[in-house]
Amino acid sequence: MSSSPSTEPLTGSRPEPSGEPLLRVVDVVKNFNVGVGTVCRAVDGVSFEIRAGETVGLVGESGCGKSTLARVLTRLTPATSGQVIFEGVDLTGLHGEALRQQRKQLQMIFQDPFASLDPRMTVGDIIAEPLTNFKVVRGKEKDARVQELLRVVGLNPYFNNRYPHEFSGGQRQRIGIARALALNPRLIICDEPVSALDVSIQAQIINLLEDLQAEFNLTYLFIAHDLSVVRHISQRVLVMYLGKIVEIAPSDDLYSTQFHPYTKALLSAVPVPDPRVESQRRLVELTGEIPSPLHPPSGCRFHTRCPIAQVPGICSDEEPALEEKAAGHLAACHFATQVGTALG
Repeated sequence: MSSSPSTEPLTGSRPEPSGEPLLRVVDVVKNFNVGVGTVCRAVDGVSFEIRAGETVGLVGESGCGKSTLARVLTRLTPATSGQVIFEGVDLTGLHGEALRQQRKQLQMIFQDPFASLDPRMTVGDIIAEPLTNFKVVRGKEKDARVQELLRVVGLNPYFNNRYPHEFSGGQRQRIGIARALALNPRLIICDEPVSALDVSIQAQIINLLEDLQAEFNLTYLFIAHDLSVVRHISQRVLVMYLGKIVEIAPSDDLYSTQFHPYTKALLSAVPVPDPRVESQRRLVELTGEIPSPLHPPSGCRFHTRCPIAQVPGICSDEEPALEEKAAGHLAACHFATQVGTALG
């Protein structure tokens, strides 16, 4: 193997999250023009940080902007405004070769393992593509690297001449993970990597991601709508609603105390595998559908579905700021301190 940093043996130890943020997202906005004078506000003023070695979960209902945010962070989709600062460099201001070089350290695992792999390419060629594009290794050295990556993700290293259609969904996702690891990135954005898989296979992929993090010193942004999965893998959780972050907290804190009624409603819908506990739980019911990002509600965007909103009043008139309500626990709600009492 080459002595290049991108081809070092795949070894390491799980780091503790450092104090300095690896990724800083500052007031990021992504709008889509969908007609004359009509704008879809898919991501609207999102800010957060991820420290090196940390796994941060991002949760929310379908259509809230999670995947759009992921594509903005990786510059697959340009931001309308704001900053995405990775290792001190603002990616939103980079173009061409400068942006391409930064992408070596920031990779993505996609949601659909069937659509994200080119059916005309062998598995070996798919995994080797980033190595070829960045001219990291060639010839036998590249083949050895591909086989090593297949072995690391739990696949037979001699499957490199097979095509994606010859693999199951879980195996295809392992191939996607191997491709993301090829350049030894520092940050991997996992865009709902297990949502298309069977439950038993989901557990295998989650365990694999945790093992890889410990082995290769990885940092994850883990996007999902299954809060039980996020609780298992994440150290901190971001809750997103209609293009905005409404709550940020350490994982254990969030699951014990919720300061935003939307978060409380999401968690109340997660089943508990104990019939006695489940029978005593109270489901927080939300009325109506998620409003359209083409015409988001005034004030707090959640007020049209919130069980404790004051309408007319402050909730419909004034947008709440994302503020610290407890140590390390932020929420955007005018009545955050009352949520636990009001919703039970």
